[in-house]
Amino acid sequence: MKTKLLIAFGKALCFFGKLLGRGSSLPGKILLKFDPQFLSKLTIPGDVIAVTGSSGKGSTTKMIASILRKNGYTVAHNESGSNLDAGILSMLLQYANFKGIVKADYFVLEIDERYTKYVFPQVHPKYVVITNITRDQPPRQGHFDQVFREIEKALDSNMHLILNADDPYLQKFENHGCQITYYGIGKNKYETKEPKFENLNITHCPVCHKKLHYQSYLFETLGHYDCYCKQFSRPKPTYEVTKLNFEKEKMTINQKYDLIVKPGLLYQTYNLLAAFSILSMLLHQEKKITEQMNEITQQTKVENIFALGKRTVHILSNKNENSTTFNQSIFYTTRFKGQKTIVIGWKEISRRYQYNDVSWLYDISFEQLNDKNLEKIVCIGVNRYDIAVRMKYAGIEEKKIITFETIEEATPYLKKKTKGDLFAILNFDYVKPLSNALKGSDEE
Repeated sequence: MKTKLLIAFGKALCFFGKLLGRGSSLPGKILLKFDPQFLSKLTIPGDVIAVTGSSGKGSTTKMIASILRKNGYTVAHNESGSNLDAGILSMLLQYANFKGIVKADYFVLEIDERYTKYVFPQVHPKYVVITNITRDQPPRQGHFDQVFREIEKALDSNMHLILNADDPYLQKFENHGCQITYYGIGKNKYETKEPKFENLNITHCPVCHKKLHYQSYLFETLGHYDCYCKQFSRPKPTYEVTKLNFEKEKMTINQKYDLIVKPGLLYQTYNLLAAFSILSMLLHQEKKITEQMNEITQQTKVENIFALGKRTVHILSNKNENSTTFNQSIFYTTRFKGQKTIVIGWKEISRRYQYNDVSWLYDISFEQLNDKNLEKIVCIGVNRYDIAVRMKYAGIEEKKIITFETIEEATPYLKKKTKGDLFAILNFDYVKPLSNALKGSDEE
C-alpha cells in the first residue's frame, strides 16, 4: 500500500511540476528520500537500452528513441537530460500506472556513468551502449580508471554491451562475461600514421604491458591498433564505417548504408554509428533505419554554421572539463586550411559545483592551433585569463591572444578587427548567445 501511495504522490508531483515548469528530477528526488531503492519497485516489462559514457550519451539516445518511435513503438526516454537516478525515476513515473507498471515497448535511458551502479541493478538493462571513457569533470569524476570501475560494478553477464572497437580502453569490459558487439571506423583519409593528439587514456597493452602498436590513428587513442604479443588487438567491428567524407557530410556503413553526418564531426560520426548499431540489432531493417536517420538529420537545422559577410562562422559546442570534446573541435578546425580566428570561452565551468578548476585545460592539445593560418585567439568569459595563459604555454604569440569579459564586448572586435573564418569552441552556455550576437539578434 505504501508503494502505491508513493507512486500516486510521485505522479501528482510530475503533473504539477509540468504545469509550473519546475525541474524534471524533483519527484524522483523526493521519492528516493522515502526509499533509495524505489526504482526497483517499478515493473519494467519492455527492453531497457542504457547509454552511458563520458560524452555522446544525449545525442545517441535521442536518435535511438526517435527511430524507435518512427517505427511505431512507445518509448520512455529521459530526453530532458536528467540522467541521474532521480531524473530517471521521475521520467518512468510519467509512464507508470498506479500499480507501478511502466507502460512502454522500449526504455531508452541516458545514464550518468557514475550512477550506473545505482540504476542498473534496479532497471536491469538488456543492452548497454558505452560511448567512451575519457578524462572528464576532474573534481567530480576523478580519474577515468575510477569511472571505469564504477561502470564495471554495474555490469552483469545478462547484459549485451555495444562498444567502440577503435578504443582499446573499452576492451577492458570483456572480462565480465557479457555478450559484446563492436562498432568502429575503418580506413579513411583522415587517419594519420603518427598521433596528432596525446593519448590520454591507454598507451600500453593490458595483457603484456608493452607499448601498443598503431597502424593508424584516428584521434587520441582511437585507431587501428594491436600488440606485438599477439594477444591484444582491435576487434573486428560488426558495424563499420567503410567510407567517410566530412566535406560531403557522408559516411557509409558496411559498404552499403549511406548516412548523412551533419555537421561533419568525428564525434557525430561515432554517435550515429552507435545508434545505427543498436537499432540494427533491435529492428533488423538497416535500409529503413538509414532512411529514417537521414530524414531526422536533414530536418535538424544546423544553426551554428553560418555566413558573416564573406566569412563563415563555425560555432562548436563542447563539454567543459572534457578534453576530448575540445580536442575534437580542434581536430575540426585543423581541417580548414585558410586564415582563421579562434574564439574560446564560457560563462561558468559547471552548474553542478562551485570548484573553479582549470587543470583540464592542460589536457587539451591547443598546440595544434599554433600554425601560420592563425590570425587571433579571442578568450571570453570568467576564465579568460586562464585560457590566455594556456594559449601562451601552447606557444602562441602574445600579440595574437585577446581577452574580453563578455560576449557583448567581444562581438564588435570579432566582426571588424579579425580576419578569416571564425571558429568558436564554446561551452553550451555561450553557443546561442554568441551566435545571436554575431547575427545581430538580442534573443537569448
